[in-house]
Amino acid sequence: MPSLKANHRVIAAAKPAHGKRTRYRIEGVEGLWLDVSASGRRYWYVRYQPGGRQTRKERWYRLGDASSVGLADASARARDVLTDAYAKEKDPHAERVAKRSETLTFGDLYQDWYDRHAAPTLARAPTDQSIFRTHIEGGFAKQRLTTLTRADVGKLRDKVAKNSSPIASNNVLILVNRVLNWAVDEGLIEFNPASRMRKVGQVKPRERVLSEDDIAKFWTALAEMETMTGDHVARGEAGRMMSPATRSVLRLLLLTGQRRSEIVQAEKSELELNIAEPVWTIPGERTKNGLLHRLPLCPRAKAEFAKAVAASPAGSRYVFPSPVSDVDEPILATTVTRAMDRLVTQLKISKVSPHDLRRTVGTEMARLGLPVHVRSLVLNHSPMSRGITDAVYNRYAYDKEKREALMTWEARLRRITLKTVQSPQEHSQLKPAFRRDDSNP
Repeated sequence: MPSLKANHRVIAAAKPAHGKRTRYRIEGVEGLWLDVSASGRRYWYVRYQPGGRQTRKERWYRLGDASSVGLADASARARDVLTDAYAKEKDPHAERVAKRSETLTFGDLYQDWYDRHAAPTLARAPTDQSIFRTHIEGGFAKQRLTTLTRADVGKLRDKVAKNSSPIASNNVLILVNRVLNWAVDEGLIEFNPASRMRKVGQVKPRERVLSEDDIAKFWTALAEMETMTGDHVARGEAGRMMSPATRSVLRLLLLTGQRRSEIVQAEKSELELNIAEPVWTIPGERTKNGLLHRLPLCPRAKAEFAKAVAASPAGSRYVFPSPVSDVDEPILATTVTRAMDRLVTQLKISKVSPHDLRRTVGTEMARLGLPVHVRSLVLNHSPMSRGITDAVYNRYAYDKEKREALMTWEARLRRITLKTVQSPQEHSQLKPAFRRDDSNP
């Protein structure tokens, strides 16, 4: 186990090892540990093992936030906890859990998990929040943990499967398991009643890839929306109710092949647009595989980001800030999905999702003959899929190869969308994707 000297400056500078949650033993202070999360938040814990040789259990008793509890106070509290545990044969952790669990509900636990773990460290936190609000918050959230049984979780699973879909049921069960597993790790509950529970939905890998005609139709429709006016909005014309930010996100999905969440949560500080070879650096905290990802930006992608940054309020750190939130946060990924669903329905394109745009980019790059390892690097797939040598020993960023691959794909996309307008003058010469007369429904 790693350790830290009992020094204020050393403790204040402690960081998570390799970007992952790390617990450090404090030298010279019996039982005292510093827990540093992946986001850098630091908490004091006391580690002790009550019971005899046959019944001994490892306990982690949380003392408080290291930003507000100093080393001296943490050391004193640690001594008190160890005295209770070993001299008085008490179990402070178990007593705390028992007292809190009398009234603790699953909703309380979820909020604790979301604030302390999901929001600071997980890229999919907004998705989890949406799942909770849609399927859990209304009823199951009020269930007390002291009375929560495996049967209760099974009823929730089956209810969501019946009222929504089997896949939604799977997502709910996964979220409940993650929250309860975290509670076990934190010592808030003794076991997870949902562990190893069977899912009811069968997930089939999607294979949807847009054809050239679909790509051209999709891109043209987005261009058509650039001329949307107040009159169009007032008439509620189908296919015209999409914000400029959402249009930019959809274009960037097709231009870069990156994940939906990575694009909507992009921060201005991640972009280097005013250099000879523009680049977007996505930090490991926001990527699926946890690794920093450098993505070269070709002309169209750079222009789309530049336009979005110019439209974003100066006080926001996000490229695509939410226009409805009271705090500075990005637009929701689900908002993009719903907008795209309305658009493809209007265009009569068979069901397609934002992730299908990413799959389309990968497929088209393969069709262009680009090497598999370069495609994998552009899409930032798990390094293990590129072999153990690259995963462990190769730290070359491949910027040159990735830029060449994206330039090749952008040129291909330009040919596919050759008739897509790029200016008002060109726009007037192109047959519109939507009717503009007052009879348009």
